[in-house]
Amino acid sequence: MEIRDIMYLVLWAGLGLYCFFYAKKISPILYILGGFFTFMFGWYLVNDLITVDLFAGVYSIVFRSICAAFLVLVVILYIMIKRKPKE
Repeated sequence: MEIRDIMYLVLWAGLGLYCFFYAKKISPILYILGGFFTFMFGWYLVNDLITVDLFAGVYSIVFRSICAAFLVLVVILYIMIKRKPKE
């Protein structure tokens, strides 16, 4: 493992914990973002622990598809929350 890999693991884990911790105070969308950052942490960790490159070939397509699905979900939920009339 290189120092760059460790920095990414710390980054994704820290962002995930931050989102889960502040989701109740700020917005429930942070639960989904926390799940995304947890997924990123797991993907990078598994990529470092096994010999298969998870950022090449079919695995890259799977990774990008999951990231795109999270992005679409967060954008849709954000729009729904912003359009909801305030009471």
